[in-house]
Formats: sequence, C-alpha cells, structure tokens
Amino acid sequence: MFKPSSLSWRKWPFVAALLSIAFIVYGISLMSRSRELQSRIAHEVRLLDELTELNDAIHQLGLVHRVDVESRQYKWANELKVLNDNVVLTQKLYSDAPGMDRLISSLTPVLTLADSLHRDAMQPGMDVTQARATEAVFQIMVQRAQKVVDRTARSVHEQGISRHTGTLSARWNEAQFLLITACLFAVVFAWLVGISNRLLIEARSRSEQLATAKQNLESTNKELLETMLSKEEKEVMIKEIHHRVKNNLQIVKSLIRFQMDQVEDERTNEMFNECVNRVSAMALVHEQTYLSKDLANIDVSSYLDQLIRDICAAYTIDMKLDLDIKIEVPTLSVDTLIPLGLMINEIISNSLKYAFKDRKEGVIMVHIYGDQLTGISLRIGDNGIGLPDRSRWSRPETLGMELIHTLAEQLDATVELASGPGTVYEIVSTPIVKLKRA
Repeated sequence: MFKPSSLSWRKWPFVAALLSIAFIVYGISLMSRSRELQSRIAHEVRLLDELTELNDAIHQLGLVHRVDVESRQYKWANELKVLNDNVVLTQKLYSDAPGMDRLISSLTPVLTLADSLHRDAMQPGMDVTQARATEAVFQIMVQRAQKVVDRTARSVHEQGISRHTGTLSARWNEAQFLLITACLFAVVFAWLVGISNRLLIEARSRSEQLATAKQNLESTNKELLETMLSKEEKEVMIKEIHHRVKNNLQIVKSLIRFQMDQVEDERTNEMFNECVNRVSAMALVHEQTYLSKDLANIDVSSYLDQLIRDICAAYTIDMKLDLDIKIEVPTLSVDTLIPLGLMINEIISNSLKYAFKDRKEGVIMVHIYGDQLTGISLRIGDNGIGLPDRSRWSRPETLGMELIHTLAEQLDATVELASGPGTVYEIVSTPIVKLKRA
C-alpha cells in the first residue's frame, strides 16, 4: 500500500491550495466573460424589442395619415415627431449594436418624403387620380421605412446575437472542461486524503453512515423544494415565452415582407400578404396573452378589435366601409382564439378583396354569441355581391375556403352559408366540457 513520507505529505495541502486558487481565478474570469456576453445578448434582445415597437409605430403612423386625410384631424405632425424622437433615442441607446449606425441616415429621407406626401394629400382640391397616386406612393414609403427597421433587426440578429451566442457556447465548453478538471482533481485529492485518514474512515459505524446519508437526502429535498418555481414565477415565465413567440412571429412577418420585395408577380405578392395577415392573427393572440392577467382566457373584444383594424389596414379600400361588430363572448382560451382569429382573417380578407367591387360603400359584419362552456355562435360576412356559385362553397376549391372548413373542424364547429344578400357564414361550435385554468 502507498505510504507517503511525512515530508512529502505535508506538501499536498499547499499544492491543493495553489490548484484551488488557480481554479477559482480561472472560474471567476470565465464567469465574468460569460456575464459580459449574456449582458450583450440581453442588450441586443431589448434592441430587437425596440425595433419591433418602431415598426408598430410606423404602422400606426400610416393609420394616422389615413385618419387625417379622411377626417382632417391633423394628428400627423405630433405622431411623426414622436416617431423621430424614438428613432433618435433608440440609436443613441444602442449605437454600438450592428447596423444601428445606418438607422437614422436610412430612415430619415423616407420619413421626410412620407411627410411631404402627407402634406400634399392634405391639400384641398386635389383630384381623385392625383390623390390615389399620392396615397400609393405614401404606402410605399411606409413599407420602405418598415423595411429599413427590419433590415436593422436582421443585422442585430445575424451579426450580434448569433455571433455572441456562438462565443457563449465556447465559454460553456470551457466551463465544462473546468468542471471535469476540477472533478478529477477532487477525486485525486479525496483519494490522497482517504489514504491519510484511512483509520478514521474505517472507524465510522454503519449507523453514522446511514445518518449522514439521511441528512444529505433531507438537505437535497429541502434544496429541491426551495428551488421549485412558485405559481407567480411560472406565470411570469409563461408570459415571457408568449412575448418571445410574438416577437419571433413578427420577425417571420418581416422575412415574408422581405421576400415579397424579391418577386414582381401580383398574385404571388397577394399570397405573401395573406401569409403576413395569418401570422399577424397568431402573433396578436400571443401579444394579448402576455398582456392579460389571466393566461388561460384572453379578452375577445380587445383581440378582435385589434385584429379587424389590422386586417382592414392591410388592404387599400377606396370606399366607405362600416363595421357591424357585436361581441358577447367575454373571454376565450388561446387554443380556441387562434383558429377563430385565423377564420375571421380569412373571411374578412375575402370580403375586402372580392365583395365590394365597383361599390362605394359596404358593411363587414362580425357577431359572436355564447361562451366557451355552452358553445359559440358566429355570424361573419358582408353585404357585398355574394358568391358567384353558392352551391360550390361547401366543396372548397381555394386555399381560403379550405382553411375556413379546416379551422371550423378544429373548433368542433359546423359552417353554413346564410341565405340572403352578400356572403355571411354561420358557425356554431359544440360545448366544451370544462375550461382549463393556468
């Protein structure tokens, strides 16, 4: 058996101390570098959130323009100033992020031109042809401004977050190496200590071993209980997940819009725009979820109001459009609201595209009754020209019609085409046994 001399054995504590100090110093250095990377990633994630808000603000600016032109409310200047201030503040706070050095220089000319177009549109006496041309160019400027923000967001994601994530992964590999080395050192040192204290170890009784094991088990159970997330912490985590999903869907929308710029075919662009609307409907559910106090049930009125406004804003409507909206369902679950929102998106989009050709006015109707326990009844449609062949609606030949039937099946609902003028769908779902609470 190995029996070290008293002189050599006395050196081991010093060697162990030196190695421990080296591990501690290296570990502190590694943690410091990792924290810097994590802080940088968090900084750039916050920037992506800010850029998403800038995109929403640009969209809101377009809505303000339309309201000003139609009702002469003159809110444009204030909204434009707020947007410019936010752009300047964002670049100031995140000037070190990739792509941020070109944000103001790229966005300012576009917003300046949009402002000029808005002023032209507000001039009295403009003929219809000129007004339509001005509005078309204005919408292009709004889209171009959103593309500038989207391009900046891509730079942040590709040149910042992705690179930092790779570096952080390398730091994790270093941490794994440090942990393995420390474990090996601990095993060797424990073996040496075991040799020096073999007599003491042999003297321990089985009862003491059992007592120690019991104590360790109780300590482990206590630590596990202390580290369990509370209900509030779980809700915060779930809300954060919904927030991230919503942001990711916004990025998907930006990528689709970027792809739209690569094609010139009008039908293809229309299909891309429909995809954007569907993604928006899903993203809005996740947004309403993390804003809601009750994660299991979302406010239907707030969600549909925003959804319908977004759908109408996605299409250029040169007519008087009235919205007949009656919502008597207070809340719905996420699983119900997503297919319901997609169905409403498809029906209203079809109405805006086809129902009011050569008409100066029209009505979009959305009526929702009942509740999630007893079943939901919906009447959705328009008073437009109607379907060319009402006998074929139950045999879908288009993607939109097929989606309506598929989504109705997801809701365990029946779909019928109401008689009378226009195109009105009557959708009735079966009762749900029990609501799930978070």
